[in-house]
Amino acid sequence: MEIGTSGYVSADGHVVEPADLWTTRMDKRFRDRAPRVEAREDADYYIIDGLTPFPVGLEGASMEDKLAGKIETMASRHADTRPGAWDPQQRLLDQDMDNVRAEVIYAGAFGLQFYTLQDAEYQREAMRVYNDWLSEFCAAAPDRLLGAGLLPMRGPLEWACEEAERCAEQGLRTLTIPADVPDRSYATSDYERLWTTLQDIGLPVSTHSGTGTAEEFYSKYQRMGTGMAVVEMKMFQPMRAFVDLLWSGAPQRYPKLRFVIAEGGVGWMASVLGFMDHWWNDHRHWMEPKLDEKPSTYFKRQFWATFEDDRAGVQTRDILGVDRLMWGADYPHTEGTFPHSVEQVAKDFAGVPEAEVYQMVAGNAAQLYGLDHIGG
Repeated sequence: MEIGTSGYVSADGHVVEPADLWTTRMDKRFRDRAPRVEAREDADYYIIDGLTPFPVGLEGASMEDKLAGKIETMASRHADTRPGAWDPQQRLLDQDMDNVRAEVIYAGAFGLQFYTLQDAEYQREAMRVYNDWLSEFCAAAPDRLLGAGLLPMRGPLEWACEEAERCAEQGLRTLTIPADVPDRSYATSDYERLWTTLQDIGLPVSTHSGTGTAEEFYSKYQRMGTGMAVVEMKMFQPMRAFVDLLWSGAPQRYPKLRFVIAEGGVGWMASVLGFMDHWWNDHRHWMEPKLDEKPSTYFKRQFWATFEDDRAGVQTRDILGVDRLMWGADYPHTEGTFPHSVEQVAKDFAGVPEAEVYQMVAGNAAQLYGLDHIGG
């Protein structure tokens, strides 16, 4: 099989939400403060009640600048976003252009930021509206557009359970929980009802970079500077999710749960997992929660991770397991590989046996998300 012509399954892609999504669909109680796009003199900004306004150029609106050869500013207009970010028929055309047969689709900058909202009812309603729209988007081609629903975590976790069941009924293919939860670690007993519900539903449970319940990511950009904030969002947040979930004991208590660490890269995982195993070996007799097996056992049984451009991570596949790693194009974000995914895959996987390449760029995701027409 020639990987360049067989077609990929991108395990990490995104939408850019329509500008009027919440202003037209949100319950009237919240309509006057619904998330929206606001045109200002320098650029368009995402406006979410209670959060710092942030420019739309942080995601899909700068894609055309990248394709033209240079991104010189984040001052962009929402209408300049590539249409495939919100139009499913255009999305399928862009998939074809980039050799992608199917794609897991996470929220855009609007939706990912909802986890930092403090108003629990507002968060719940904003996520409900998003999940309804995403299910409609994915219904255009359910074997190619695999939606990741958002679960409200600020209020009672019964709300998250109810929304998880609703997302599953709507045909969404994975359920998203925040990567960074400093105010309520996944090791606490608060989550038992949620883990039970998610295991019963049977869909993969995803954490995605840029999702956290504490500081919003644009304030990090302003406080830390762009470079540090990007590393914090794209690597440190996924690392915290990875460690928190593995140490939490949830994979041990709920062996049918399947977790995805999305858009955090994988090059760091072998080192962190090795350290965790070493610590467990020396201290497992007194640590809480108590794990019966070393962390890497649970990782190799119940975890997957995505990356878009990570040659170093590919080299760790024998440590992590080839069957744990999933490539993603990260469309339509500027750090993604569209429309040059074939070239990027050839570069990152140079010298890797063809069967292993197929697993990482298609087979693992096809198996995890039940794409029987593609095969694992």
